[in-house]
Amino acid sequence: MAKEEVYDRWHKSRPKKGEPECSEHPGFVPSADHGCELRWQARWRDKGGRQRSKNFPKNRKQAAAAFQRGQRSAVEEGRDPAPYRSRRKRSGIPTIGEYAETFLSRHEGRPGTIHAYESRLRAQIVPVLGNRQVDEVKRGDYRDFFTRLKKDGMPDITRSAVKKTLSVMLAMAVEDGYLEGNPVAGIRLPQGGNRGARLTWKHVVALSEEIYPRYELLIWYGALQALRSMEAVAVRRDDMEAVPGRLAVVEQRQQGKTAPLKTTASEASLTVGSFLLDKYQEHIARWRAPLKAAELRKRERRGRPPIPQEYSHLVTLTKWWTPVRESTLCYAFNQAKERVRARGVDVPQEATFRDLRHFADAILIASGVEPRKVQARMRHAHLAETLDTYGYLVWEVDWENAPASFEELYGIPVPPGLPESALVPAAERRLCRENT
Repeated sequence: MAKEEVYDRWHKSRPKKGEPECSEHPGFVPSADHGCELRWQARWRDKGGRQRSKNFPKNRKQAAAAFQRGQRSAVEEGRDPAPYRSRRKRSGIPTIGEYAETFLSRHEGRPGTIHAYESRLRAQIVPVLGNRQVDEVKRGDYRDFFTRLKKDGMPDITRSAVKKTLSVMLAMAVEDGYLEGNPVAGIRLPQGGNRGARLTWKHVVALSEEIYPRYELLIWYGALQALRSMEAVAVRRDDMEAVPGRLAVVEQRQQGKTAPLKTTASEASLTVGSFLLDKYQEHIARWRAPLKAAELRKRERRGRPPIPQEYSHLVTLTKWWTPVRESTLCYAFNQAKERVRARGVDVPQEATFRDLRHFADAILIASGVEPRKVQARMRHAHLAETLDTYGYLVWEVDWENAPASFEELYGIPVPPGLPESALVPAAERRLCRENT
């Protein structure tokens, strides 16, 4: 007669010799599922001899045993076990994989948001849950799914993003009548560290020197104007030149194409310091001068397509005269970071282009700029985001390593209380470097 003891998913039933014991449960060897919420597994075989199972929470061992006895008795008496009935495919109920396509086609979010949802669905959710019907997956199954992602090494912040994607999709399934309630709503996961790397002026200057020269201006757009990566590559010549001393932020680029900004608060006109204006003029003179006839013929011989007129207004382009994509900028930034570290500057290994935006916020806050003015510079909808999200990153500013004075860098009056090193103009700094 079949053994009635339920299976313990936390521990191995047939451990190998020499495997270490469980620190919490002496005498047992932990399995890969140790610590998961659904510890006990009821097992039985259906009339065709196929193995069936159902998992129960860690405090429901007796319920699992009772369920297992009932299922085995049903099979012996020729009845249909309950879970087998529940798993019959019902007509009209889509699988999660099918509904994911419906969700993506109907969602009215921004292109960047839809792209993020699509990547999480296709990479993480559909491969695991895609062949199961929408109403078949229960809350406990989703908890196990998130636990598995954790064990596979996924960071908490990424798991939270996957959960958000699932929650938004299942909320639509509730509206469509496939579910009575959202099974993911209320599941709490650690938010993870949303804190960026702490950069200094020494790091930023070194990155600007080591990144591919064509992209140097992008570093300063991030560190001085607090532009996001795809906002920086979308800056047009008219945005810099229409109003002297101002930079208009009106769009970004996604997958090489024009896209709306992240939020309505992101659209703004920002002051530009003389330091950035000089960098802009140098960039235009070196990288945006019209190609000579010989260069155009070389492009034609190499089979390169003609330069599209629609790209001519962009400030920063690749060497192929095409818009800079996020993957291209990310690669260039990482290469610059490795070269900076190789020359002895301890830029954080985890630093990304977005940390330049964090750096700009932290510098302005640490310099004593009025919080509302910092909020306007960062283009945040709420002041709390400006103060809480980024303000912790810099406590003391290494102004001696800055490339210019505060006013030259940001184009705004110098706040009171800044050290003398923050008032040294760029020309004087260059002279000191040449003399040393």
